[in-house]
Amino acid sequence: DRIYLVQSIPFMIVWGERDPIVPVAHGRAAHELVPGSRLEVFPNAGHFPHLDDPLRFVRVILDFVATTPPAHVDDERWRELLRNGPP
Repeated sequence: DRIYLVQSIPFMIVWGERDPIVPVAHGRAAHELVPGSRLEVFPNAGHFPHLDDPLRFVRVILDFVATTPPAHVDDERWRELLRNGPP
């Protein structure tokens, strides 16, 4: 219910397609709710994609860091969002 807080922050979602605990549909739904987010689904991974495919995980993280401009966080805007809720 607070996903609106991350809409101005670079956001990457990494999910295992075979996650038996939290289905990949949840990752896809989060991706839809956050414009500009990046979704990486690991086809042969379960709940821990960073353990199931560590090399791909590192590559994905490094690429995200290298190609994504950092967020500008405005303290007053955050205060307003936290006090008032979603726009």
